Amino acid sequence: MAAASFIVALFWILPFALGGRVRLGASRARRAWLSAAGGTAIAYVFVDLLPEMQRMQERFSTAAAGRAFPFPHYRVYTAALIGFVVFFALENWAAATRPERPEGREDRPEQDRPVIYWFHIGGFALYCGLMGYLLREGADNRELSLVPYGIAMFCHFWIVDHSLRAEHGAQYDRSGRWVVAGGILAGWAVAALQLSSDLVIPTLMGLIAGGVVINSVKEELPEKGQGRFVPFVAGAFGYALLLLLLE
Repeated sequence: MAAASFIVALFWILPFALGGRVRLGASRARRAWLSAAGGTAIAYVFVDLLPEMQRMQERFSTAAAGRAFPFPHYRVYTAALIGFVVFFALENWAAATRPERPEGREDRPEQDRPVIYWFHIGGFALYCGLMGYLLREGADNRELSLVPYGIAMFCHFWIVDHSLRAEHGAQYDRSGRWVVAGGILAGWAVAALQLSSDLVIPTLMGLIAGGVVINSVKEELPEKGQGRFVPFVAGAFGYALLLLLLE
């Protein structure tokens, strides 16, 4: 399964490598596609990931039995909360110094704020690294359905790429997208060392769940109501139906 998971990892890199070159029509049509992608990622969380979190919580509780872990029966859920809060903090920090977006443009003018830029990019590179790690770990242990999982995360990474490009503009195109994309392959490679345990994997799954929720939802609450309700609903229920049919 290592080869199959590597192909999925390369598939995930496409949104970053293409660098926004795939426009999919005018701005309104592009926004609709992004809304559909957001709906797909959210459906993955509620239909597939949340039930998986329950299984992971049971796995962690069993592995932690007899050990002095605080609140072991809530580890995965508190990890999801931490993931949500960390990415909310990153977004809030970036927004605090965010320049105004010129009318008619989807990105912002480049600004000299290297600390915020690299914290923002570094946080997402780590996030993508965790995704890549769990991709190979889950595939090697046959705990993941690679096709539906690969599609959902491809849509999610497309949203992430759009969001970071809108935030950091040309600076992201020059360097940031390659750092974030490299995180996917780095995480995949680290998983080959087989350092995981029944204590680590459930915690990482929780962190990712929190990150997926906030990074997908915040794109559907954009400036001036640019979200597209119908494509979002179509993406959400279409992908949910796919997951149910594959059960």
